[in-house]
Amino acid sequence: MAYFTVDKVAFRGVAACVPKTVLRTEDISLFTQEEAQKFNEQVGIFRRHIADESVCTSDLCYEAAVKLIEELHWERKDIDALVFVSTTPDYRTPATSCILQDRLGLSTNCFTLDISLGCCGYLHGLTVLSSLISANHGLIKKALLLVGDTLYRTSSPYDKSRLPLFGDAGTASALEYDDNAPALDSLSHTDGSFHLVTITPDSGFRHPVTLESFIYEDYGDGIKRARIHGNMNGLDVFPFAIKQGPKVMNEFMEHYGIDRDKDVDYFLFHQANLQIMKIVDKKLKIDEKNKVPFAIEDFGNTSCACIPLVMVSRIREQLQTKPLTMLLSVVGVGFTWGVVRLKTNKIVCPELIEL
Repeated sequence: MAYFTVDKVAFRGVAACVPKTVLRTEDISLFTQEEAQKFNEQVGIFRRHIADESVCTSDLCYEAAVKLIEELHWERKDIDALVFVSTTPDYRTPATSCILQDRLGLSTNCFTLDISLGCCGYLHGLTVLSSLISANHGLIKKALLLVGDTLYRTSSPYDKSRLPLFGDAGTASALEYDDNAPALDSLSHTDGSFHLVTITPDSGFRHPVTLESFIYEDYGDGIKRARIHGNMNGLDVFPFAIKQGPKVMNEFMEHYGIDRDKDVDYFLFHQANLQIMKIVDKKLKIDEKNKVPFAIEDFGNTSCACIPLVMVSRIREQLQTKPLTMLLSVVGVGFTWGVVRLKTNKIVCPELIEL
């Protein structure tokens, strides 16, 4: 396991952007009305925001970043680093972080980095970027973490096991060097032996895309997909998540001596499946009503954007008006899983943006 404690980095703000187009479960042609109702009840996703083919993840992150920079009253020339986390970049090359540096009008002295990671991307991004800021002792003063995915169109339009799960979103978080900032603590795990459980088979250099990659195969039970489409084996994901989610949270709280009732204002979980979240809450004996905000019903699984999207859409007022201590927890593709303790103090949090 990998523990990190990073000092002298303040979390200044968070913004989020989603597409205007909303798709309700009952409007998905793969479902009968009865199936749609059952899906809503069991998975907890009633609607999701869907980007059209002209909108990329970087566009959503860009809008979130512009609004956040404006409300922070930051000078763009003073932003020293930009990290972009996504599995849906603009291109294979160049890195999307380079493109965003130019679009945002940041200095050519700005350090940029792409991280290709799904569900756990926000946690990894916070750990990596805050470590860079802290390690440079103030040479990197202000930085942006842009995190999001547009996964809906990576699914087969004929795959009722995956297509209804995902929505699209982009987010921006602002970090700043501050000698008096509270520490950011994190714990991370990885088990790549599960990499086939959530995979796009023909998408890289191990299995390059060919004409055969576009041929649909019938897997039965309303599932048809080609090898260019994302594939997820829910029967493997579910038991892993409900086992490792509570386990990693308990490890983290024990290591840092955290009292779940007294020391934590909110537990922010990856918004993948309502049943998973409720089982994890029950195992951890968390006050779900007051301490666990859900956004899954309105946005679905937005991959690495889930947690910042919950912040903006569910606890915006609290973030703006009081100090908060939050435990962020994700189990996801890779498999990767972990926890971050994030402390904020009256941060900037613009209203949710629709593009």
